[in-house]
Amino acid sequence: MKQNEKLKLFIGYSHLDEGYIDEFRKHIAPLKNNGLIEDWYDRKIIAGQDFQDNIDNNLENADIICLFFSANFLSSSACIKEKKNALKLRKKKGVAVIPVILSACGWLDDKEISSLLVLPIDGKPVSGIADSNTAWHDVYIGIKGVIEKEIKIKQLIITEQFSSFLQNTELLAKAHSQKEKVLLDDIFVYPELEKYDDLREYEKKDSAEKLIEDFYDYPKILVAGEDQSGKTSLCKKIFVELRKKNFVPLYISYISDKTNPYQGKIENKISKAYQEQYGILPTEEIDKRKIVPIIDDFHFAKSKEKHIHDLSSYDHQIVVVDDIYSLNFKDENLIKSFTHFKIKEFIPSLRNELIKKWTHLTDKKNDVSHNENEIYRNIDNTTELVNTALGKVIGSGIMPAHPFFILSVISASETFGKPLDQEITSQGYCYQAFIYMYLRKQGVKNDEIDTYINFLTKFAFFFYNEKKDELSIDDFNCFMESYLDKYNFPIKQETLLKNLQQESVI
Repeated sequence: MKQNEKLKLFIGYSHLDEGYIDEFRKHIAPLKNNGLIEDWYDRKIIAGQDFQDNIDNNLENADIICLFFSANFLSSSACIKEKKNALKLRKKKGVAVIPVILSACGWLDDKEISSLLVLPIDGKPVSGIADSNTAWHDVYIGIKGVIEKEIKIKQLIITEQFSSFLQNTELLAKAHSQKEKVLLDDIFVYPELEKYDDLREYEKKDSAEKLIEDFYDYPKILVAGEDQSGKTSLCKKIFVELRKKNFVPLYISYISDKTNPYQGKIENKISKAYQEQYGILPTEEIDKRKIVPIIDDFHFAKSKEKHIHDLSSYDHQIVVVDDIYSLNFKDENLIKSFTHFKIKEFIPSLRNELIKKWTHLTDKKNDVSHNENEIYRNIDNTTELVNTALGKVIGSGIMPAHPFFILSVISASETFGKPLDQEITSQGYCYQAFIYMYLRKQGVKNDEIDTYINFLTKFAFFFYNEKKDELSIDDFNCFMESYLDKYNFPIKQETLLKNLQQESVI
């Protein structure tokens, strides 16, 4: 939130209650004078403007929505529609919705509203309080508290280091031939998810984007996915989107926490994540209902049942594991309280979307050297390459159609101008693609690739023939002597070994 940015407060009411609204606007004047809020109601619409469009746009852009309930409000179809849209925004974007009871009416029979905290205190109508100033001051104090909490959350700034992590595509970061650094936003495509019921029986397909959109419908979410299926990338995207909704997401990985990855109290991990990701320690001023722990690699955690139990103090939580059946608890109610999702492999339409994103990436601005026909021809050729590579191995289940593998195939071909070897096994596709990408990450030039690949091929064959679990220094020196007798070695031996060792290729 910028220094002078005001929260937008939307007023929803029946025109028959306009006198109450005039009083309300007088009482919130200090909040406006202090630059905290800017209120809006339909009397601000000027002649000639589209009435309904103005209401819808201001409702959509509101940070806080105040709905003023009375018999007049409840009997108005326009007001009821406004209420429904406000509650949708509460679910979709986390917008604060505050019901204010103006006069005695049947608001308690509205299940959606009666579940919310209303003003004045205890839902006593403004008209039922002898001193109206006391009633409105009660409303003022309640709204001021909400505003202060919203501002605290809006002013949270993600640290630079964690912002870099959210955009980091790791091995794919240096894998593009036309772009120096590939960011997650450049290539992310929402995967399809399989949704399961509380008995872990398949229910239906859903989009990960829809899951985020309907976040309020799923307080506890369990996401499962195979290795390299994009679980961490999805965690990052969920983090970014929830932050836009003014939630306070906290990302915790049970594998990247090098100090104590597998154990420790979940609250300590949450406090540490808070400090690393927002640069401050959590305070009581932050509404805990807005905090969303996103627990990645949870299948590596010890005392899983205890951690899940400890997480129950948070209204929302997202737990990510490798397999939907990997959590077997004595207390089955703990796991039944989660809605289960599983990341699916990319169907052809999603693969095509991913390929288009990758193909259009470039660091060149206004590049006129590539016309539209060239771009589409490139997309067609790349799609054919992916279909050939993946199509050949999907049936055997070796290389699944997840983004990482799809882009590995493309990168290995385009970055180095080399297609993957058509004669090698499906496992070989994986290894060859990964080796190309690791070398690219180390800054190895295209014209040096053949030297590295030839070296690795001969070294692997030598190792295989030795029939040993590991080679001694003497063994390795013997190999190097025979290798240098047969092949030119245009790269310094120290440089080659350093690059291979740093990326753990050898």
